[in-house]
Amino acid sequence: MKIQQIILLSTLIFAVGILSGCGGGGSSTPPKVISSTTYSTTSNKGDYSEWTLSSDNSLHATWEVINDSGDVNYTYTIAASCVAANADSVRQCTISKASCKATPATTCPTTSPSGTFAMMEVPGVALLVHTTTGGDELQVGFVKDANACNDDVSGDYTFIRTGVGLKDSFGMYRSDANFQTVKHSDFGFDTPATTWADYTSQSVAYLTDDGGSVTLGGNNCSNGVRERTMGATDTLRTMMTASGLLVLDLPAGQGGMLSFNIKKAASLADFANKSFSGINFPDDGSPETFHATFGSITSNKINFSISLNLPQVIGSEGLNIMLLGTSSVLINPAYPDFSTVPANYSSSPLQADYKTPKDIPGLFKMGKFQDKGRVILGAMKFNNKVIAIGMVNNFRDANDTNPSTGSAFTGPGVFNSGNFILFEQ
Repeated sequence: MKIQQIILLSTLIFAVGILSGCGGGGSSTPPKVISSTTYSTTSNKGDYSEWTLSSDNSLHATWEVINDSGDVNYTYTIAASCVAANADSVRQCTISKASCKATPATTCPTTSPSGTFAMMEVPGVALLVHTTTGGDELQVGFVKDANACNDDVSGDYTFIRTGVGLKDSFGMYRSDANFQTVKHSDFGFDTPATTWADYTSQSVAYLTDDGGSVTLGGNNCSNGVRERTMGATDTLRTMMTASGLLVLDLPAGQGGMLSFNIKKAASLADFANKSFSGINFPDDGSPETFHATFGSITSNKINFSISLNLPQVIGSEGLNIMLLGTSSVLINPAYPDFSTVPANYSSSPLQADYKTPKDIPGLFKMGKFQDKGRVILGAMKFNNKVIAIGMVNNFRDANDTNPSTGSAFTGPGVFNSGNFILFEQ
């Protein structure tokens, strides 16, 4: 009997030792799982970047600085940590480490990115980053799909330009399955005005100059990013997916394009009774983040309040949003009639399906401005969140500096003068 007791006691002691050595069995703490999301962005200067944001608030980025042929001059690699979002849904990120790698034909700047930058995220949908390395730069894009190289990306896409100092503002692309044969229509604004005081009217300008159809060279795709060539020198990078998102990065000075398949186009009702955060990024002032609160639809428009402190632009009644075909009371200049066929648009291969600019899905305009700026928005709905990318259009002449060139504008006209972006919260 004593022998059995001794054996039993020894077995218990051995078992306890095994459990203790394993951390006490069920009392061990499982390792923390860190998830991450990567976004592809293009910028108002034409740079291409990828930003990976992790659940532990760390951020890692590769930022390709692009030249005027679309080739990479040099690449920044950045590590940063980000704090929680403020009332405008903006997170401040502090760079902990940054390096630069140049191509054989170029050299890196003497200093790499440092300090802090502002970031705004719609998780799993879109990212906005405001950096100040080498001057103010707005980098905007969508969630990346690294497996998109084999996706069939055929379809019609609505686009908004992100570069400033340009004539092109909005339009459409029709892509084949691999973004090699592309039909497109590009629009901006025209005016007979030669001075700011004379700028009281404008019309929609059809700005496509290649017949509306182009065959892109190259068939490279790596990690979800397609690389194509246009003409003899220009290189394009595009992150596009079967889910309907398209980020197109163009050579320096041409900015970029943010696009969405028309199946993802937002409706006016998608804005109703919702809250948004955003950024106003002008060519003649400092960028400013804001929050906006939208009301219900009244007379085919939605009024909204906005926290921007720009009394010369926004009155006490706020702003409103409407489809392109809805009449606006703005004058001097009034919005052009988007229901008419612009000159030469009848030659476009897309005109048969989209008779006039108002028929392009997902396009809106804003009203109640106190100045002469006019905003066209391209709005998409993805993962039940609305993202609206707006291009501000304004009169510029030789007295103004074109941010994309650093020189005076070559002549009077209506140009892209900034971006206005809304992220649903």
